[in-house]
Amino acid sequence: MRVELSLDTLLTAMSLAGCGEAHLIFAGGERYVPPSATDRVRREALDELAPLGLATGGGLDRDFEDALRTLGQPHTEYIAHVRAGDRQYGLLVAVRGRSATIAVREGARVRLNRARETDYAAMLVALLPAAAPADFTPFSVPRQEIRGEPTSHDARELASILARPSDGLGYLHVARRASGKRRTEATDAVCYVDAEAGRVGIAPTGGDHVAVFPGDETRLTARLAAVRATLR
Repeated sequence: MRVELSLDTLLTAMSLAGCGEAHLIFAGGERYVPPSATDRVRREALDELAPLGLATGGGLDRDFEDALRTLGQPHTEYIAHVRAGDRQYGLLVAVRGRSATIAVREGARVRLNRARETDYAAMLVALLPAAAPADFTPFSVPRQEIRGEPTSHDARELASILARPSDGLGYLHVARRASGKRRTEATDAVCYVDAEAGRVGIAPTGGDHVAVFPGDETRLTARLAAVRATLR
């Protein structure tokens, strides 16, 4: 399944599938539907879904319904908030059991895809806008120097990178909802900045430092997988 549909229709379909509250990457798309308009909104959604093969006989296709439940009730979520030039969008790899659904939300449109791979961190990173990694030797900076006045050479270098205009940036994080438990988001996240010299990755080291590294897919994936490993 690889489809694009309106955010309104996706949220209506998720409601029909009994998915509960929509994920945060779909925030802002909710709308109040008065009882008198419920049937009309449902028909409009099914009319959009039917030509895509996602609705039959007045109801949702079973595979599509499974994908929606994965989106609405995932056990694990790999999430990215991205800015690329003038574009801003959200990425979600939602995992439930052995099922994974990818959602790319940009404005009022959503692209959906079912995934069979199991390296979910790599899957999310592969969705990021393409950019060459910056070429430099990785270094680390004490967290306290990020919060306060940078004093070391490396801290000043990071501050300089963050102060310059950038072509884009991203914030990647992970959340987990174990069976019967509340949603828990990892304390740490992985970030990147598309600087003039290329993509620069920024991630926690697991201690009191933050790592700064060339933002290639391999390194970003490894750092995101390490964040996932902090959740049980």
